[in-house]
Amino acid sequence: MLAATRVNAAPPVDAATADYHATMADDAELYRRRYAEMAAGRRSHRRPNVKDVAAIAEVAVGTASDALNGKGRVNPATRYRIRSVAEAIGYFPNATARSLKRSRNGVIGLCIRPFGGAPLQYISVSYYARFLNAAAVAALERKYALAILPPDISTELDDIALDGVIVADPPPGDPLIEELRNRSVPYVTDFGEVDDPTSLCVGNDQAQAVRSVCDHFKSQGARSVAILAADGDEDYTIRSLRGYEQWCAENKQSPRIERTNILDPVATAAAAQRLMVGPDRPDAIYTTEAPVGNYLVTAARAARLNTPEDLLLAYCAEHTMDPTLDDISMLSLHAEEIAQEAVDLLASTIEGQDPKPRHRVIGTTLHIRSSSLRQGVPPGSA
Repeated sequence: MLAATRVNAAPPVDAATADYHATMADDAELYRRRYAEMAAGRRSHRRPNVKDVAAIAEVAVGTASDALNGKGRVNPATRYRIRSVAEAIGYFPNATARSLKRSRNGVIGLCIRPFGGAPLQYISVSYYARFLNAAAVAALERKYALAILPPDISTELDDIALDGVIVADPPPGDPLIEELRNRSVPYVTDFGEVDDPTSLCVGNDQAQAVRSVCDHFKSQGARSVAILAADGDEDYTIRSLRGYEQWCAENKQSPRIERTNILDPVATAAAAQRLMVGPDRPDAIYTTEAPVGNYLVTAARAARLNTPEDLLLAYCAEHTMDPTLDDISMLSLHAEEIAQEAVDLLASTIEGQDPKPRHRVIGTTLHIRSSSLRQGVPPGSA
């Protein structure tokens, strides 16, 4: 009778092999414990870095770096120990650090901040869609690739080798900006840092842009102007509201401001509807957000208000994305020009130049259409 055979049976483990694996596990636990002790003494949490690996492996930082990147002449046993420490504490060579000996990586990052919870949601906004396309073209012309970064990129920079980053509409205290500063990665942003003469800033004078719209409304006979803005705290919104409030103060008008989450259609529709009813109903409305233009048109029709007779309307957009908005006056921020200037500023800085000026203001254009132009009334200064 044939003896039964066991398929896929594990080979026997000799005592020496078992001891070896046990020692490896003990070493890894020791490395993790040492790192935990080091981390406990810090004031802030951060990922492990090459200095931590070197300290635990008891070698110089340069030796640790060479061992992890496969460079230099490192004793095999020392190289093995260093890599074991790195694996145990969860450190992997920084993609940016690997390229420090090169002048450039050839990659510029672009991160659009207002839509942190909705990746690529900004594509539906005409400004960002055009900004993205123009930035990609401008980067390629300067021999750079453009990497679209996720909203939570501040925790992932170790894995991406970037020469610099364009940060669109960051909120105050943006952690990404702080992380870029800590890593000495050059970046371009809007005018939130305009008070810093060393910063790289490109954008519009949002306050003046809103004032120009309000002046146009006034030239067309508007007595009460309202604004509908997003509920975020990015620089664009803050400066737009500031310009509106200044205009109201100068023209002795009580501000009428509606804020909404423009990613929530129910909330946005409700905000638009609130502006169409009540004894304090405005006779002119401007919205800073392109997607909200259609909500205002729909709400006005539902309230049986005609433009421009009963209500003057204008919205901010780069181009008409909806045929129902063909007759709505539109403020253009010239996204393409802003993107081109941002790439130029960043690329010049990366290449060791001192670009002038470091703060660049791009003008806006108010395209006046029938929604805000009453018959027989000239457009005035708008």
